[in-house]
Amino acid sequence: MSPQNECKRCGTCCENGGPALHSQDLPLIEKGLLSFEDLITIRKGELVDDPVTKSIEPAKTEFLKIRGTKGSWACIFYDKNQNGCSIYGHRPFACGVLKCWDTKGILELAGKDLLSRLDIVKENNPLRQRLIEHESLFPLPDLKDITRTISRSSKKTIKKLERMCNKDIAHRIQSVDTFQLSVALELFYFGRPIFEMLTPLGFDIRETASGIKLKFK
Repeated sequence: MSPQNECKRCGTCCENGGPALHSQDLPLIEKGLLSFEDLITIRKGELVDDPVTKSIEPAKTEFLKIRGTKGSWACIFYDKNQNGCSIYGHRPFACGVLKCWDTKGILELAGKDLLSRLDIVKENNPLRQRLIEHESLFPLPDLKDITRTISRSSKKTIKKLERMCNKDIAHRIQSVDTFQLSVALELFYFGRPIFEMLTPLGFDIRETASGIKLKFK
């Protein structure tokens, strides 16, 4: 059997997640070929799959990626019926670099020249200052450290996280109401809510009349 040297259009790469955006993708946003609603923010410190170390690590810096669809990370532009990309002619830079049969190029690109929100949210956008404020008020806790040190008896730590989650939610609700944001735009401007990042770490999340309650399993 001869070695693979071209895309077989199996869709595996696309279903595993949309690409991160790099500086080469800025024209796609400036020309309106990609909208803010097509993107999701991965915040600094969020646990992500590191393709180089092949482990789950905190993101070293903020970056943007094409959002998923139907509750999964599968790229929103992947057309399963056609086994192809619906924006192939102006796909992100990483998609053009990716070769599943030779990952050298995509691994060399990983983590380099990544776009962040402030690269594309202009000074005249009133939400620019709002997202800066959110990032300052609610920097992500050390999620990896939490997985190592948390226990059922860490009541002080759990209460601190609980307060942060509820303040994060309140800030988001105010922003959503003030600027009439869709869910997609909320996830672009502010990233995923902190409580969603705690669920995979072993926390039960309960909504009450007084707000989110956390319980470590």
